[in-house]
Amino acid sequence: MVVSPWCSSFNGVEKIVRLAPAAGWPTVSPMLTQARSRSLIHPEATMHALYLHGFGSGPLTAKGVALGRRLAGGLTTYAIPDLEGGDFFNLTMPGILARVAAAVRAVPEDGRPIVLIGSSLGGYVAAQVAAQVAAQSAAMEVSQRVGALLLIAPAFGFTSRWAERLGSAGVAAWQRDGSLPFYHFAAERELPLGVGFYQSCLDLPELPAQSPLPVVIVHGRQDETVDHRHSLAYATQRDHVELHLIDGDHRLTEPRHEELIAWCAGDLLKRLATSATI
Repeated sequence: MVVSPWCSSFNGVEKIVRLAPAAGWPTVSPMLTQARSRSLIHPEATMHALYLHGFGSGPLTAKGVALGRRLAGGLTTYAIPDLEGGDFFNLTMPGILARVAAAVRAVPEDGRPIVLIGSSLGGYVAAQVAAQVAAQSAAMEVSQRVGALLLIAPAFGFTSRWAERLGSAGVAAWQRDGSLPFYHFAAERELPLGVGFYQSCLDLPELPAQSPLPVVIVHGRQDETVDHRHSLAYATQRDHVELHLIDGDHRLTEPRHEELIAWCAGDLLKRLATSATI
């Protein structure tokens, strides 16, 4: 563990740094395509960003919208795709990954890399997408267009945690009835979620595999939804990972949290821009 002085201005921050070798960061592929979603356009900027929202959220997520405003001047495009596709009941992990792939393909083909930002479940998904580069998977063409990751309280280990919280009786009821109600933050009420989501996540790893991309994680020590120790395990077992631990809960919506997240995003963009010009 290395405690860095880079963030000394942020109270309660402990930074664990495991960066890429001095030889440089992974090469960024210039493969990008026409955008079809609402985004902020800045022709003189050099990066794109996609924000992947959390479970039971959507494109109007307050955290994602606020971060987009903070980063607007340094980005060519910024978009928040709907990972549910307007159908929460039939949500599945393959469906989420397919929507992320579509969102990546929708980014303008201008040679500028994409920073993938993910919150909670969106953070887990972003890490899974990045892991496909190393796995040489069918989605590798899409994941290669991503240059770096910023994960905000990523939901590592979420399948086992759900099973623990629901208990065997709860899981059995979900499978028997075919659906289970969950609070949907965007809808501001409970909505039924089909058991297909749970079944589609059973074979997922607790921690996504190694990615060749640089990864920055921000996680709160008092997070009661996702234990920050999962992020600590990911950071210590993977290369190219930088972890910021901060006093805060899962939401990380205090002004100082938002400032730190924006700083991390801006720092990633600067480093990625530098590596792309070398």
